[in-house]
This record gives sequence, structure tokens and C-alpha cells, in this order.
Amino acid sequence: MPQLSIVIPTHNRPDMLKKAVESANAQTISDLEVIVVDDGSSPPIADDCFDAKVSVHRHPSPRGASAARNTGVSLAKGTYTAFLDDDDTLHPDYAERMLHFMESTGTDIDFAWPSLHVIDIPTGTTSRAQHLPCLIRRNHSAPESSYAATAYTRTTGMIFRTASIREFSGFDETLSVSEDRELIFRMLSQGCGCGAVEAALVDFFIHTGPRLSTDDNLLKQAKCDGVVAERHADFIAQHPKLASRYLNLLARRQKEAGLFREYRSTLRTLLKINPMDTRALKRFVLSLVTPTHHQSN
Repeated sequence: MPQLSIVIPTHNRPDMLKKAVESANAQTISDLEVIVVDDGSSPPIADDCFDAKVSVHRHPSPRGASAARNTGVSLAKGTYTAFLDDDDTLHPDYAERMLHFMESTGTDIDFAWPSLHVIDIPTGTTSRAQHLPCLIRRNHSAPESSYAATAYTRTTGMIFRTASIREFSGFDETLSVSEDRELIFRMLSQGCGCGAVEAALVDFFIHTGPRLSTDDNLLKQAKCDGVVAERHADFIAQHPKLASRYLNLLARRQKEAGLFREYRSTLRTLLKINPMDTRALKRFVLSLVTPTHHQSN
């Protein structure tokens, strides 16, 4: 049995997928398997287009990224399962460093993530994301800064104890976006542990190809984030710094999507949790004095 399973969901991006798989195969450790889940691509990904270490499994029709990842989890043979989006790539030492972190924490950590090296292809600029420190041990309290660090994590590059993610039934397939934050909040609210490796071990590409995080999907993203905020309201309210990061993000998305009633409601909720959040207070006051002719959807 391999120590690590790397799950790569894909849909209609064969050229990008090839680079993602190559990066998974180029790891400095060999005790791993690569599982490609083809979520209804047309034409489908050929079973024999990769080497023997890579298995390809297919959904006959598209079911979404969450379902594809869950299929990968059900097939994983590794003690740990990591996820890689088909338009991103791993650094060669990704597996070695993430496994070392997971092993070094004993049984205290259920999942972790690295920093991302963000490459904006249209602008030619680079930056870092997910670089804030975080360590929350299982069934232990932690500094509020650690909870705040969980607000912006992305699935790509995340690693889970396979038994832990299976125990929580994986990603919510009813959410088309924000399924990563929903799973994180669900696991943390039940006492799971998590942590961050501050080294940038994943190249995260911003490109002109299809992505969920585009203007065309603003309404979908805002509504899904709203579902997550409502579902995990008690957990979020217990952590004011997390609330400030996540609910301000949600409010911005609601405003950009034209959901002005929901925008004000989110700001009210945040100000009840953290009355000293100056950004939320400024936004709320401006929303009262600036008339709008948009209707909430």
C-alpha cells in the first residue's frame, strides 16, 4: 500500500492535466499513487495515456469537482490523500515535506496545506497565498490567528489522513464552490486538527481558461459561501478573527453579485461577533447612506 494517494480531478483540460500529472510523478519520494478522476470530459481521458503509477477513473457525465474528489478518496489506497487541481502543479519536494509534517505531529493533525506560489499568467506577476502560520491540534484550543488562517485555504495541495476525510464523508457535493471551506469548518467544529506548512510547494496558476472563480460565477460563489456561513454560524461566531476574514470575504462577494440585502445581513452578523471590525463597520454605514437600485436575488 502506498503512503500517499494524489487525487487529480479533471474536466476538459488535457494539456493542463498532463503537466499536473507530470509534477505528481516527479516527487522526490516514490511511495505514492496518482489517481486521475475524469469528470465527464469530452473526449474522455484515455486510460493508457499515463504510466503505470497513474490510474484513470471516469464519471460518464460531469458531476462536479466535489464528486470527483470524493471518488478519488473512495479509491485511495494511501494512508494520506492529497488533492491537486488539474491546472496546478506540485513542486518536487511537496510529498516529502507534507508527509514529514503530518508524521511529525503524531495523531494530532487530520489535514494540512502548504503555501501557494501564485502565478498570474495574464499579468506576468507572482505572489504567495496561504502563507499564514496555523497549528490546531486535535481536541485542543489554539491561538485565534490559526483559526483565521483557515478562511482562505484552497483544496489544491491539501493533504488529509485518508481515514479522517472518509469519516467525515468528504466534500459536500451539493456545493459547486466553497466546498473546501465547508469541509474544513465541519471537521474543525468536531475537534479535528490542522496545520500549515509555510513553504510554497504548489504552483497555483491564474489563467484565461475556465475557472470557477470568475465574474460569471460571482452569484454562485456568493450563494455557496452564504450556505457555508449559515451552516457553520456557531463555529464561526466562536472565533472573531476567523469571522472577520470569512464574513468580510462573503460580504464583498455578495455585494459584487448584487445581493445587497444579504450583504447588509452578513455585515450585521459580523458586527455582532466583532463590534471592533472597522472594515465591516465602514461597509455597513456606507450601505445605509448609499442608495442602490439593485434587487437581491
